[in-house]
Amino acid sequence: MRNALKTVMFVSALSPSLISVALARVWDRGPTWDALWYALAGCVGILLIRYIVDALRWNGETFPITLKKVEANDALMLGVIVTYFIPFIGKAADITVGVVLGILALAGVSLWMSSSILPNPVLRSLGYRFYKAETDSGVVYTLITLRDLVDPRQVRAVKRISGSMLLEVV
Repeated sequence: MRNALKTVMFVSALSPSLISVALARVWDRGPTWDALWYALAGCVGILLIRYIVDALRWNGETFPITLKKVEANDALMLGVIVTYFIPFIGKAADITVGVVLGILALAGVSLWMSSSILPNPVLRSLGYRFYKAETDSGVVYTLITLRDLVDPRQVRAVKRISGSMLLEVV
């Protein structure tokens, strides 16, 4: 279940690209039902991210943690953001619902099997920051928090998103 949560959370990070496809369709062909469905799916994906984070904050199990080291993990954000603008390059003329579903399925399988996660621009726009955090025992996690962390001792309690991801309790 936890891997599914992580996967849904980060496949949903591609939601703004669906909105980009919708805008490109409107730009190319004018308002169509096709563009409306892309925009609706993108908005639902963005709301889903917010729902998952809120559900974790309300219902997730809290446990104490001691971190030895934290470092920012936002370096790959630019690559993810660029994918939001790819539909405008080709004006989304050849992008079909099947292609979008295939890309989302491929991203889902890749994220399911991966222990490392790319930073999520949607969460970043909501104020969350991503850190690579190492515990005293040497285990490395991706830590998502609302604060700027300088000292690893600032983090006292977290909620587990998956085996490799934690959400700080603030």
